[in-house]
Amino acid sequence: MNQYPPIKISYAFSRRVFLSLLLTAIGATANAQQQRIVSTDAGSTEVLVALGNGESLVGIDVTSKLPETLSAPTLGYHRSLSAEGILSLNPDMVIGSEHMGPPDTVAAIKKAQLTLLRLPTARNEQILKDNIRTISTSIDKQSQAQPLLDHINQTMAFINERQLPANTSVAFLLQMDGRGLRLAGTSTTGNDIINLLGGENLSQNNGYQSVSSEALLNLEPDIIIVASRDMSRSPTELLLKHHPLLRLTPAGRQRRIIAVDGRSLVAGISLTAIDALADIAKQLHKTPAQ
Repeated sequence: MNQYPPIKISYAFSRRVFLSLLLTAIGATANAQQQRIVSTDAGSTEVLVALGNGESLVGIDVTSKLPETLSAPTLGYHRSLSAEGILSLNPDMVIGSEHMGPPDTVAAIKKAQLTLLRLPTARNEQILKDNIRTISTSIDKQSQAQPLLDHINQTMAFINERQLPANTSVAFLLQMDGRGLRLAGTSTTGNDIINLLGGENLSQNNGYQSVSSEALLNLEPDIIIVASRDMSRSPTELLLKHHPLLRLTPAGRQRRIIAVDGRSLVAGISLTAIDALADIAKQLHKTPAQ
């Protein structure tokens, strides 16, 4: 004989239990069917990871960088992608910049049954914020986007409070293997960095062009920003070692030669680039022109 009294379960209680179990099952199914995303742009990859969607990445371009806890196949350079390589990963979504290519690859992706997002290159913080909103809406992560937008606003406020004086001339250099130099002109991330700092770019050429230390001496930059992929050695010391004439420029005499990690600028004005920009502004604010 059963020694325990019968348990009475109300209809309302049993219905709540059923709904709870159903929602749990739906959530588990959604996780099991997580989106498969290919990112062909370093900036978009960075945003996806920051939104907590890094695990959905099934393929990335060669410029994208993932945390050590994540991994995904590398598909090549974003301007010369293989449609077969991308589609073989069975993605639900492909995200890239306006420079994604070649055209026949883009055309093949458009014909496939998936979502294709082609975002404008972020030249300033407003475009970056718009891209974050577009990506977060596409993956239903709008609430996770707000802290990123707030961070950009706060960081840009910090930078805007430390704008360079009017008519401050700036040379933005790429240091190639410690020797060759390339000067940033228009339509470059270097030019965008200069604009956001409030300076004036000494070069009005389009893109990056080789430049000699003699030419830089004649340009008389007030500030030199040097981007290097190797930050283990001091880029500024390396620059002056191989190009001692730069010590005679206004930037050299006033010790206003600032180094930045070139890897943070690969994706244009990205989340990482905004932080690098704030660091440049902070350093320049500590070294006023004399």
